[in-house]
Amino acid sequence: MAPDDFEHEQATAYHVKGRGLVVMTSCGHRGIVNSVRAAMKVSGVDKVHAVLGGFHLAPHALDYQRQTLAELKALNPDVLIPMHCSGGAFISMVPQEMPERFIRSSTGTRFLFGAS
Repeated sequence: MAPDDFEHEQATAYHVKGRGLVVMTSCGHRGIVNSVRAAMKVSGVDKVHAVLGGFHLAPHALDYQRQTLAELKALNPDVLIPMHCSGGAFISMVPQEMPERFIRSSTGTRFLFGAS
């Protein structure tokens, strides 16, 4: 057996004109903040419009989840959409800390991000 370092995992980023980056992960084992910062670096775009996907925080301690949320808040996205493996505890924290930026997602939810 060999441990998986998840180096193969990817995130997808789009630059939406006039709004900023939309960063989408599957199950963000490499760290959602790391993925967003990497997208910012390679794109040269500092504004983050939306972060969505699985943030893989469910198995982590609450202090780590709080730290992740604080770092996401510092990145100042317009919209934060944590899904599945983000975990119930983290998903519950977001509307408390960022109520105007939180969007709850479920199976079948569709998101459209348009240029301004």
